[in-house]
Amino acid sequence: MLKLRIPFNFIFSRQLHKEVRNKLKEKKSSKKLALDYFDFFYGSTFGKEWNPMRLALLTERKYTALVNNYSNFIETNSKLEKLGSINLLNFLEKYHEKNKHDVSNIHIPKNINIYTFDNGDTSQYPSPKQNSDNLMNYYCIDGASLLPIFAMNIQKDDLILDLCSSPGGKTLVMLQTLLPRNITCRDISQNRLERLVRMIKSYIPENEFKRLINIEMNLPILHKADEDRFDKVLVDVPCTNDRHSLHTDENNIFSKGRSEERASISKKQAELLTQGILSCKPNGTIIYSTCSLSPIQNEGVVNAVMNSFDGHSKFTLKIEPLDYLKDYFEYFLKFSSSCKTGLLVSPDIKKNFGPFYLCKISKLSK
Repeated sequence: MLKLRIPFNFIFSRQLHKEVRNKLKEKKSSKKLALDYFDFFYGSTFGKEWNPMRLALLTERKYTALVNNYSNFIETNSKLEKLGSINLLNFLEKYHEKNKHDVSNIHIPKNINIYTFDNGDTSQYPSPKQNSDNLMNYYCIDGASLLPIFAMNIQKDDLILDLCSSPGGKTLVMLQTLLPRNITCRDISQNRLERLVRMIKSYIPENEFKRLINIEMNLPILHKADEDRFDKVLVDVPCTNDRHSLHTDENNIFSKGRSEERASISKKQAELLTQGILSCKPNGTIIYSTCSLSPIQNEGVVNAVMNSFDGHSKFTLKIEPLDYLKDYFEYFLKFSSSCKTGLLVSPDIKKNFGPFYLCKISKLSK
């Protein structure tokens, strides 16, 4: 197996970690520790951009509603429209057509059905409910988290790997395209996989689950048989989960007992991205993503892993431009100008999705 050659000076260095830890020694909640760290790090990273991001992060997250195509979607569409929400993709199609924008580069799966409230509308969706077929009617998901599926350009009969799949929201979005032949869902623990299985089974029939979903434990070492196996790979890695870390102390990576895990998180992210690249077929696509604003966890990890594959004998890697996604979705999403590799959705008080980072990598045969 390829050894990971990564210049880990880009990672959140232990010296910086020590300085932050010393700064935050007084007794504070995990949420407050997270905010102090973000003020310390993001304040210097983003400058004037940070204060509006901070305000948005500390307010309630905005969600979209992903309609379940495996249930009574016509009834669900009607219910969501009565709430005053709009069909996001239909709206954008008309918006770009009206403004004569060239949107020929983007691939939108025709079966995806997503609703949202307009910019500045802070309404929240009621909790999803079962339809008469005992399947849930819709799934609430951050609008920025939809971007990896649009970047993937899923084709009919694709074999897909969702490498860090729990709790399963992005797996469910992929299923709603009605395109993949199979999605392999991996995660690090049985409990996380069981949670994912319960969620997916509440949205799709049992026979479809058996046909479309493969559940596997994510092992630290990639077996030879798993190399070059998938057409598309999503590597949505564990991260500092910035918004979650500011709103709850439960399962918070800024809790004092998880300081070493926090210090080494970028190393783990790089290992997962490496595994994702090796699992992808030649001429396939890898999407790397986080829900963090951190350039260390985002561009830093991508650039380091790309460098580690320089000179590989069988394939080359190419970072693909995503300007077409930015142009298509910027009515509803705020994109940070500071991100130079990939796309970074930054929270905004009127478009309060994110944070979310993604990068698209092509694996090209030599």
